Amino acid sequence: MSATPGVATPSARRLALRTIKLGVSLSYFVLSFVWLGVRRMLGKKWVGTGVVLYYHGIPPDYQAQFEEQMRMVSSHARLVALSDLNDLPTGSHSVAITFDDALESVVENAVPVLLRLGIPATVFVVTDVLGTNPEWGKRYYSPEERVMSAEQLRGLPELICVGSHSLTHPDLALVSAEAAAREITRSREKLELLLQRPVTMFGFPYGSFSSATLRHCREAGYERVFTTEPTPVSRDASEFVVGRVAVDPWDWRLEFRLKILGAYCWQPYTRATKHKIRQFFSPTGRNPEGSESAEPRNEANKLSARPTVHP
Repeated sequence: MSATPGVATPSARRLALRTIKLGVSLSYFVLSFVWLGVRRMLGKKWVGTGVVLYYHGIPPDYQAQFEEQMRMVSSHARLVALSDLNDLPTGSHSVAITFDDALESVVENAVPVLLRLGIPATVFVVTDVLGTNPEWGKRYYSPEERVMSAEQLRGLPELICVGSHSLTHPDLALVSAEAAAREITRSREKLELLLQRPVTMFGFPYGSFSSATLRHCREAGYERVFTTEPTPVSRDASEFVVGRVAVDPWDWRLEFRLKILGAYCWQPYTRATKHKIRQFFSPTGRNPEGSESAEPRNEANKLSARPTVHP
């Protein structure tokens, strides 16, 4: 995600990096389009593809842009709920919409648009901070932004599903095993008690996870978990970990269109390559900084190495 415009000072470096990513993604899209064309000429079937998008807040000044984005998704993809990811029809491209942190601006500015257009979505909730300012988002959110209250959460329409985003939004790959297990298990229990319905999905805060946290999620009874690595939806219906692509209502139009088509899914593979190169040149064969935390964050790179771009 990027900071809400006006919250962080504009940076020439960030703008340059964003532009470079756009250029690489456009090239990736063109090459993938050509590759899919070659496969069709050879009589290969075009299997179903998909991406999961994730937003954070939708400030009031950007509600119109958010609605424009939702209309764009509707015209270029098949919009599905997270529970429908097991079924990606041949010859179609599917997109699912999610929101991390369960912010009030989502209730006020995104949900009305989703209801009007009939678009399903999932909100990942930080259970122990309902109705408060999100302390972890001070560099990204406006000072007025708050987490939904319990009443707002209970009042969400059926079209909006609810998943857990931990109790307090820690980096689960860095806390103790006991603390991680509590964040994962208790958040689900509290949400189910509050909503009186099953909670079967978990979104990792900061997208950070490890083999231990994955085990905790399975033991807690989650059916599927979501990270923030921009990987495509796997064609394997049994996949437990699903990557997502970060989007904001202030994304450039071309930038957003490429994201929904899967053209930003090249990023995890370049990071994995850089990690392997660093390990190769490191004297100990470990992460050069001496930390093992980078490896858990990159486990999502294993999800899929196949292009997911939809022409």
